Amino acid sequence: MILSQWYEDVQTQLTADGINPVFVQPDAKSKLPLVFVNVHVDADMSSKTGTLSSVGQQIDIYDSIDTPPAEWEGFVRKVKWSLSKVTRWQSLTASNSIDTSMGESTPLRRCMLLITLEGDY
Repeated sequence: MILSQWYEDVQTQLTADGINPVFVQPDAKSKLPLVFVNVHVDADMSSKTGTLSSVGQQIDIYDSIDTPPAEWEGFVRKVKWSLSKVTRWQSLTASNSIDTSMGESTPLRRCMLLITLEGDY
């Protein structure tokens, strides 16, 4: 699979599951909740096939600080479940925090997913 095709598949699947994916740094005007498909790191270029055998992908999930914790955790689970439909991962870690990086005066809930993808890309 080509990495750009994976991004298209992720966008299609998240949208089909009622999740708002964005691929450009969100700002204070962005509609919440949202899923920001952030940076990736390529590794292990195969000399045999010319494809990447390891990709580390960061995906950030944002919502209002006023979202109740149980609702927030449910949304994070929904995003992971949706991603699992199009992604075979070697590992997935999640880190929750309170964030102000989008320029909001009020902090936001943020979950940073770090995914190591399996397969050739």
